[in-house]
Amino acid sequence: MTVPFFAQTETRTNGPQPFRSRFEPCLQLPDGEIDFPLTRVDPLFEDQPLVGVCYTSPDLWLVDCLKRLCLAARQFDVGTRPLHVPMPLAILRSNDAPEMCLNAVKSEDCCPQEFILEFQDSTLAQTEEGVLDGMEAFRRKGFRIGLDARRSSVAPFGARLRSAVERMRVTEFDLMNDDEVQMRAEIVSGMGGDVILDRASWKNVDLLRDFGATHAQKLLADA
Repeated sequence: MTVPFFAQTETRTNGPQPFRSRFEPCLQLPDGEIDFPLTRVDPLFEDQPLVGVCYTSPDLWLVDCLKRLCLAARQFDVGTRPLHVPMPLAILRSNDAPEMCLNAVKSEDCCPQEFILEFQDSTLAQTEEGVLDGMEAFRRKGFRIGLDARRSSVAPFGARLRSAVERMRVTEFDLMNDDEVQMRAEIVSGMGGDVILDRASWKNVDLLRDFGATHAQKLLADA
């Protein structure tokens, strides 16, 4: 990867806080070679300041996020795909969001297959009817699906979800100690997907790979 891959982009919205996006390297296990970018966005929809909030709905935030990431990828010559997009917790409350997102990426001369939309596990664990239908609505538009299970792993991991997830994020502790997380990681990696740790200890890399891990955002040397 080239140096611009690590560059931080910042653009200012109408509110008091700037909208920042950053492409950070994701490392392949076990060798630690850079493989693809992960996207860090600040603030997330849920983290906006109480005063001067710019985005009144998660779909508007997501549309702007997609457009800005398209711009940043062009600006810093980030050619690796798919681009990672963190999804707002409440995104499934908007029936119009999949079509809005499709129009947003098309307006930037991009394809939906260039993006992997990362849903929070808690979003897909909601008890309301049609939750997985909402996730699949994005998939039908051509977007790829990721799952962030760093805070919880309670979403029903049946055929519909496991067949959709191409990228899953978990913690090293959960992967080492939670049978359910290990099962999910083995399924995702066994189907050719990526299982990503926020950080991993070099001394545990071989064991983590046995449990299904494929990548880490950071690798930590032994103390």
